[in-house]
Amino acid sequence: MSKATTTKTKWIRKSFIGETKLPIVYEPAEERDLEDLTHWIQKNQKEWREDLKTYGAVLFRGFPVHQATDFQSILFATEEKKLGEFYLGTSPRDQVVKHVFTASELPPHYPIMQHAEMSFLDNPPKLLFFYAEKASETGGETPLTDLREIYKDVDPKIKDKIQKHGIRYRRRYDGPSTTARFSLWKTKRWDEMFGTTNLEEVKKISDKNRFQLDWSGVDSLTITNEQSGFRAHPEAKTTAWHNHSQTFHYQAAVSEVWKIFKRQKTFRSLGVALLLTLLTSIKRISGQESHDVHVTYGNGEEISAGEMQSITNVFWKHLVAIPWQTGDVLIIDNLSVSHGRLPFTGPRRILVGWSD
Repeated sequence: MSKATTTKTKWIRKSFIGETKLPIVYEPAEERDLEDLTHWIQKNQKEWREDLKTYGAVLFRGFPVHQATDFQSILFATEEKKLGEFYLGTSPRDQVVKHVFTASELPPHYPIMQHAEMSFLDNPPKLLFFYAEKASETGGETPLTDLREIYKDVDPKIKDKIQKHGIRYRRRYDGPSTTARFSLWKTKRWDEMFGTTNLEEVKKISDKNRFQLDWSGVDSLTITNEQSGFRAHPEAKTTAWHNHSQTFHYQAAVSEVWKIFKRQKTFRSLGVALLLTLLTSIKRISGQESHDVHVTYGNGEEISAGEMQSITNVFWKHLVAIPWQTGDVLIIDNLSVSHGRLPFTGPRRILVGWSD
């Protein structure tokens, strides 16, 4: 840790890890209980929110947060008016208590690329909350990237295309007739995502989010929608790269796993990289219609493999991966900072919440 910065509150000290200022770290200077922390968060809204706006993420480390209900009490202390209860994202996850869910339950060897949560929606979450109920033995970091820096650093030609055409997403889901929870390429069924099999309710939710629905087969569903690709922060007045190209493009995972192999240098990460490279080559030959999740420019033009590699390189240039410690609570400004997940070994349980 670097030398703690000054703070208005004597028993909480602030610092940074290494050279990065993402995230800013809050730690107790003396032993206190959970109620002291929730009271401080509630009474010092201006202070922690200003730090969040400036740095993009705040990490509470070393506080007595032991279970999901403790974590939820921190969510309540933020006094966010609308805490999340309904998840329209693509990854499988389970509800633990009313406003707390498990993080993505994709296999531990598979990486989750950098993304702003639900950036494909008109109104994505405002804040994200993560809680390390159990940190993994190795790996399993939740890397962060300042999307304001990505916006500045991405190839101007790519940025110009997005500025002109926006981003188009296509997601194809199986329905209730398919019993599989998830596969390597397709994460969950549409009834799991919408939380209902009522087609009128599905259409109502889709209309609200400008989803185009195309049904095929017994009950397969393809969802298409468009977004700008960038987003302006309503308070900070900054502009951020804000799209799911890193997650939905078929080439992104290949670029990611080779970066991870260079970082982790394990036989497992090498094996995953080789296998995924082979599978992605097959998918590329099969054409975009074979992709269950796909992203293009808004006019339908493909984002090339080279362009995707360029985007990945910029993300890894700015990526910060700090190992979790059990009990950590991380608050992220979802309009300014992206997150992901590195492969891991051993038991790991990260819980999440968000505010709309």
